[in-house]
Amino acid sequence: MSDSKVTRGVFAAALTPMTAELAPDLGAMITHFNWLLRRGCDGIGVLGTTGEANSFSVEERLDIIDAVGNSDLPGDKLMIGTGTCAEPDTLRLSRAALSAGVKTMLMLPPFYYKGITDQGLANAFARVIEGIGDEDLKVVLYHFPKMTGVPITAGSIELLLKDYPDVIVGLKDSSGDLDNMTSLLKNFPGFGVYAGTERFLLPVLRAGGPGCISASANVTSAMAQEVFQAFETESANADELQEQLTAVRQVFDGLPLIGALKEAIANLTGRNGWRALRPPLTLLEAAQSEQLRDSLDQAGFSLKAAA
Repeated sequence: MSDSKVTRGVFAAALTPMTAELAPDLGAMITHFNWLLRRGCDGIGVLGTTGEANSFSVEERLDIIDAVGNSDLPGDKLMIGTGTCAEPDTLRLSRAALSAGVKTMLMLPPFYYKGITDQGLANAFARVIEGIGDEDLKVVLYHFPKMTGVPITAGSIELLLKDYPDVIVGLKDSSGDLDNMTSLLKNFPGFGVYAGTERFLLPVLRAGGPGCISASANVTSAMAQEVFQAFETESANADELQEQLTAVRQVFDGLPLIGALKEAIANLTGRNGWRALRPPLTLLEAAQSEQLRDSLDQAGFSLKAAA
């Protein structure tokens, strides 16, 4: 059982619905977040990779944070992505999130410069923490080297935990490297390492992790919650449930992920407006949409509209 300082369970790295003009659809977004909480999510990751955060301006992201703060969403179930390349932007977004009642930030590293040292990376996060200067702040580091080119190393984590043990509370590991996840959990007791895919939900839980923060949990949240509950209750069918969950996740891994997830949500909700992505991302082609439906059917997952 994890003794980490982070919320345990299933988080969806939430999609962001768009208007016809490809602006964030704030009303539909809040509706989607509430829908996810009803469908088995223990929390919502806002403004992450899946939410197309890096395609939005700082002002657009501030509008999204304001919409969250003005909604009935519980702040303790939210995690907002605030990490950028520029320290002043990260500070603005993080302060706005705190003002909106959200204490936990998911922070990418400053990802433009490559080949930086552990100390340099730790210094960048330290300046943000000191600049915010709020004792309520909690930071979950975002390790996604395929996208950022800047890994969050064990060395940088060690430096940060030495100076900010009550602020640096966890990491989302989207590397796809289960050994890295379990190694961090072993070497940093109490540090909450989330699997970045529900494929590794059960192994990470068994290694002492808190759960997952996953893009495809926009679709699979109910299944993922069954795995989490099976682990919590020491159910004998936990491995079987994980295999079923993994099979569904693998369908999405074989397609452009965000486009496939928006297509799936359009089917599940009956809202055609979900079929909108800001370039450079693109929608699925007709053959890919058919592949998605057929493959999910084979995996035992229906895309029929759900309440």
